[in-house]
Amino acid sequence: MPGRGKPVAGSDARARVLIALTESSPVNELWEAALARLGQSGADLVALFLAEDHWQRAASLPFTREIPRLGGADVEFTLQRARQLHDEAIERARRVVAELATEAKLSHAFEVLRESDRTKLAELLSAAGSVLIAPSFIIKRPLYAELQKLDCRIELIEVSRSASAKVTAKGKPR
Repeated sequence: MPGRGKPVAGSDARARVLIALTESSPVNELWEAALARLGQSGADLVALFLAEDHWQRAASLPFTREIPRLGGADVEFTLQRARQLHDEAIERARRVVAELATEAKLSHAFEVLRESDRTKLAELLSAAGSVLIAPSFIIKRPLYAELQKLDCRIELIEVSRSASAKVTAKGKPR
């Protein structure tokens, strides 16, 4: 299907429709918005997971403890556990996007990007006509100021807190 192949970041000038995902993003709502923008445009579809370091920051505090959901004694929250939670969030998002792409019969790319990697972000959004679809709460993050400097269209999707919570808790959209 033309225009629907896996893009290679920075290797071509084809427009991209990017979905900005976080651990609490309602993937289904963002996906639907991306599909509406894709239409017959021939743009590449990229799911962009914006990796945060909040788990690592929490683990670096000497008093941070983890309280198991099913009860039991709390334990020290370690950097190893922080990395595990981070990796699980990425894998959960990757799996949901892959399922949605399979249902829609679309190829896509999945990129993990640290918010501090401004160069890679600019590279991904450099193609003329690129659109970044992001949850509205992204405006509260430092990355948003950088996004506004780039030459791309940003579409903010107003998301409900309950939709965000459902995706985070269950690992897949409603």
